[in-house]
Amino acid sequence: MSKTINEQAFEIIDEMYNDLAHKEIDQHIKDILLIAAKHLSTEDMPAQVVAAKTVNGITIWTMNGKNLLGNENAERIRKLMRIARSEGYKWNATGLGSLGVQF
Repeated sequence: MSKTINEQAFEIIDEMYNDLAHKEIDQHIKDILLIAAKHLSTEDMPAQVVAAKTVNGITIWTMNGKNLLGNENAERIRKLMRIARSEGYKWNATGLGSLGVQF
């Protein structure tokens, strides 16, 4: 049985949080992941929107280069980017890539 897009996004975010939970990383990044997990678990927002907001929020906090998340999390972020653009989900131009769209 294949996983829903919501389940896929939740799994990626959960893996990232578990990887970063005990590392010295900006608390704001951990908070973004917790907020994303909450929205996915309540299903009050499409998984594509949650994925885009998560990617954008993390991007803001890692632009200074001080919050290195590692190769595994970089791949997880790429997966979230694919989810944000998946299944023909349509939303306005200020989506993925617009750093104003975040939690």
